[in-house]
Amino acid sequence: MNTDLEPPRVPPLSAAERARMRNQLMDRTRPAARHSVRRWAAPVVGVAAVGAVVAGTLVVTHKPPDDTAPAGTTAASPEAKVTVDLGMLPRGYLGKVTAACQFPGEVGLPQVVWTRRVRGITKDSAALVGVARYTGATSSLSGPNRGGTAKPGSGAAASTFKLGYRYCLERTPQTREINALSTVGRIEDKTWRAEPTARNGMVALGGSDGDFTNSLSTLQAWRLYRTHASVAKVEARYVLNGKTGPWTAGVVQDGFAYIEVQANGKFTVGQRLKTEVRAFDVRGVQVPVR
Repeated sequence: MNTDLEPPRVPPLSAAERARMRNQLMDRTRPAARHSVRRWAAPVVGVAAVGAVVAGTLVVTHKPPDDTAPAGTTAASPEAKVTVDLGMLPRGYLGKVTAACQFPGEVGLPQVVWTRRVRGITKDSAALVGVARYTGATSSLSGPNRGGTAKPGSGAAASTFKLGYRYCLERTPQTREINALSTVGRIEDKTWRAEPTARNGMVALGGSDGDFTNSLSTLQAWRLYRTHASVAKVEARYVLNGKTGPWTAGVVQDGFAYIEVQANGKFTVGQRLKTEVRAFDVRGVQVPVR
C-alpha cells in the first residue's frame, strides 16, 4: 500500500484571476467607508448685447441669465445697482391713491386696479403709483386742480376714453422741494385694448418725462406699463446731453410695470428727460418691446 499521497495537480491561474482574488482578499480586510455624494452646479455665462433705441425711448437688450425670481418680484440684472421699488402699499394709503386717480367733477371714487409704493423725487420722499378705473357719473362742475397739477380732460371724458381707465401718482410727504403733489392722466381706450404680446412685451399707459424739484436740481421721468406674462423685470436709464445714466431696476407685478429715472444738475422748466427701457424674462433673455 502506497502511503505517499500527492495532491492533485491544479492548473496555474491567469493574471486576471490572480488580480481578482487579491482584490477580494483586500476588500475583506479593509474597514467599511462612508461615501458622500457632491452635487456641483456649473455657472452659466452669457454675452450681453445692447440693441438700438427705438422711437427715442426704448432699448431692447440681451442680458446674461439671472436666477429665477418668485412671482411678483423684480430681480435686478448685474448692471442695475439701484431699484425704485419700495414694496406693497402701506396700510391706510389706498385712500391716497384712490383720491389721486380721481378727476374733478367725478361724483364717485375710482376702483384701483394696481398700485405700488416707489421711491420719490427726493431722498426723504416716496411716491404712490396706481392704475384705476372709473365708470360712474360726472357732474358738470369741475373742482380745482390738486397741487397745481394739470388734470387732462377734466369733467366728462371724451369718446376715446369711455372705458374709464387712468394712471396716477401721489407724492408723500409734502416737502418744499416737491413741485407737484399728484398727477393723473386718462388712458385712451385704444391704448388699453392694445394688450402686450410675446412680440411686444410692454404697452405704455402713461407717465411724465419732465417732473422736477422746486430748486430745479433734479429732473425725473417715470412711466407705467402693462406687461406680457413673459416679462419678469424691467430696467431704465436716462440719456442727457449725450451721456447715459445708470441702469435702474423698475417694478414688475401682476401684469403691470413701473420705471423711473432721475438726473441731478441744473435744469430749466419744461426740460425733458429721454429714457431708455429694456425688459427680460425670468432667465434674463431679451423680451421684445417696440
